[in-house]
Amino acid sequence: MQLGGVLGVIAMTYGPVVLLLGLLNLRDRRESRLLGAVLNQFAARDFRGRLAVQVRCALLSPRGVVTVALRACSRDEVWEAVARVSRSLPPQVRLVVDGIADPRFLAGTRPAPDPSAPLWRPAGQNRVCQR
Repeated sequence: MQLGGVLGVIAMTYGPVVLLLGLLNLRDRRESRLLGAVLNQFAARDFRGRLAVQVRCALLSPRGVVTVALRACSRDEVWEAVARVSRSLPPQVRLVVDGIADPRFLAGTRPAPDPSAPLWRPAGQNRVCQR
Protein backbone atom coordinates (compact mmCIF):
# COMPACT_ATOMS: atom_id res chain seq x y z
CA MET A 1 0.00 0.00 0.00
CA GLN A 2 2.85 2.37 0.80
CA LEU A 3 4.47 1.51 -2.53
CA GLY A 4 1.30 2.61 -4.36
CA GLY A 5 1.32 5.93 -2.50
CA VAL A 6 4.97 6.53 -3.34
CA LEU A 7 4.35 5.75 -7.01
CA GLY A 8 1.33 8.09 -7.01
CA VAL A 9 3.39 10.93 -5.54
CA ILE A 10 6.13 10.34 -8.10
CA ALA A 11 3.58 10.31 -10.94
CA MET A 12 1.94 13.52 -9.68
CA THR A 13 5.33 15.21 -9.34
CA TYR A 14 7.05 14.18 -12.55
CA GLY A 15 4.03 13.49 -14.78
CA PRO A 16 3.33 17.10 -15.80
CA VAL A 17 7.02 17.71 -16.55
CA VAL A 18 7.24 14.62 -18.75
CA LEU A 19 3.99 15.60 -20.51
CA LEU A 20 5.27 19.13 -21.17
CA LEU A 21 8.59 17.86 -22.50
CA GLY A 22 6.75 15.46 -24.82
CA LEU A 23 4.57 18.27 -26.19
CA LEU A 24 7.60 20.48 -26.75
CA ASN A 25 9.33 17.64 -28.58
CA LEU A 26 6.33 17.16 -30.89
CA ARG A 27 6.19 20.91 -31.60
CA ASP A 28 9.90 20.99 -32.44
CA ARG A 29 9.49 18.05 -34.81
CA ARG A 30 6.58 19.82 -36.58
CA GLU A 31 8.70 22.96 -36.95
CA SER A 32 11.59 20.93 -38.33
CA ARG A 33 9.36 19.20 -40.90
CA LEU A 34 7.87 22.52 -42.03
CA LEU A 35 11.31 24.13 -42.31
CA GLY A 36 12.53 21.22 -44.42
CA ALA A 37 9.46 21.43 -46.67
CA VAL A 38 10.03 25.14 -47.24
CA LEU A 39 13.77 24.91 -47.84
CA ASN A 40 13.28 22.08 -50.35
CA GLN A 41 11.35 24.52 -52.55
CA PHE A 42 14.29 26.90 -53.00
CA ALA A 43 17.40 26.24 -55.07
CA ALA A 44 20.44 27.08 -52.95
CA ARG A 45 22.22 29.02 -55.70
CA ASP A 46 19.22 31.11 -56.73
CA PHE A 47 18.49 32.54 -53.29
CA ARG A 48 21.90 32.42 -51.62
CA GLY A 49 22.10 35.30 -49.13
CA ARG A 50 18.63 36.62 -50.02
CA LEU A 51 16.43 34.22 -48.07
CA ALA A 52 15.43 33.90 -44.42
CA VAL A 53 12.83 31.45 -43.11
CA GLN A 54 11.16 31.46 -39.70
CA VAL A 55 8.79 28.69 -38.59
CA ARG A 56 6.56 28.92 -35.51
CA CYS A 57 4.15 26.20 -34.40
CA ALA A 58 1.58 26.17 -31.63
CA LEU A 59 2.15 23.87 -28.68
CA LEU A 60 -1.29 22.27 -28.44
CA SER A 61 -2.62 22.54 -32.01
CA PRO A 62 -1.39 21.69 -35.50
CA ARG A 63 -1.46 25.35 -36.55
CA GLY A 64 1.72 27.11 -37.55
CA VAL A 65 3.12 30.16 -39.30
CA VAL A 66 5.91 30.08 -41.86
CA THR A 67 7.51 33.45 -42.61
CA VAL A 68 9.74 33.72 -45.66
CA ALA A 69 11.77 36.91 -46.06
CA LEU A 70 13.22 37.58 -49.49
CA ARG A 71 15.67 40.41 -50.11
CA ALA A 72 16.45 42.09 -53.44
CA CYS A 73 14.00 40.03 -55.49
CA SER A 74 11.79 40.98 -58.39
CA ARG A 75 8.03 40.80 -57.97
CA ASP A 76 7.96 37.71 -60.20
CA GLU A 77 10.51 35.91 -58.02
CA VAL A 78 8.47 36.69 -54.90
CA TRP A 79 5.22 35.40 -56.42
CA GLU A 80 6.97 32.30 -57.75
CA ALA A 81 8.27 31.63 -54.24
CA VAL A 82 4.76 32.10 -52.81
CA ALA A 83 3.31 29.62 -55.29
CA ARG A 84 5.99 26.98 -54.69
CA VAL A 85 5.95 27.18 -50.92
CA SER A 86 2.16 27.34 -50.55
CA ARG A 87 1.76 24.09 -52.50
CA SER A 88 4.10 22.26 -50.12
CA LEU A 89 2.47 23.39 -46.86
CA PRO A 90 -0.43 21.69 -45.08
CA PRO A 91 -3.73 23.65 -44.98
CA GLN A 92 -3.50 24.53 -41.28
CA VAL A 93 -0.20 26.39 -41.77
CA ARG A 94 -0.26 30.10 -42.65
CA LEU A 95 2.34 31.46 -45.06
CA VAL A 96 3.66 35.01 -44.72
CA VAL A 97 6.07 36.32 -47.35
CA ASP A 98 8.02 39.50 -46.65
CA GLY A 99 9.90 40.98 -49.57
CA ILE A 100 12.30 43.84 -50.04
CA ALA A 101 12.33 44.61 -53.74
CA ASP A 102 15.45 45.11 -55.75
CA PRO A 103 15.87 48.86 -56.42
CA ARG A 104 15.83 48.20 -60.18
CA PHE A 105 12.29 46.88 -59.90
CA LEU A 106 10.84 49.66 -57.75
CA ALA A 107 8.29 51.91 -59.40
CA GLY A 108 7.64 55.55 -58.65
CA THR A 109 9.63 57.64 -56.22
CA ARG A 110 9.86 55.27 -53.27
CA PRO A 111 13.33 55.30 -51.74
CA ALA A 112 15.48 52.23 -52.26
CA PRO A 113 15.72 49.89 -49.24
CA ASP A 114 18.77 50.07 -47.04
CA PRO A 115 21.00 47.06 -47.88
CA SER A 116 22.19 46.91 -44.28
CA ALA A 117 18.61 46.63 -42.95
CA PRO A 118 17.80 43.37 -41.15
CA LEU A 119 15.76 40.71 -42.94
CA TRP A 120 13.22 40.54 -40.09
CA ARG A 121 11.05 43.59 -39.54
CA PRO A 122 8.23 44.23 -37.09
CA ALA A 123 4.95 42.59 -38.06
CA GLY A 124 2.94 44.32 -40.75
CA GLN A 125 5.79 45.95 -42.68
CA ASN A 126 6.37 45.04 -46.33
CA ARG A 127 3.84 42.22 -46.15
CA VAL A 128 3.40 40.71 -49.63
CA CYS A 129 1.09 37.75 -49.14
CA GLN A 130 -0.69 36.02 -46.34
CA ARG A 131 -2.43 32.65 -46.50
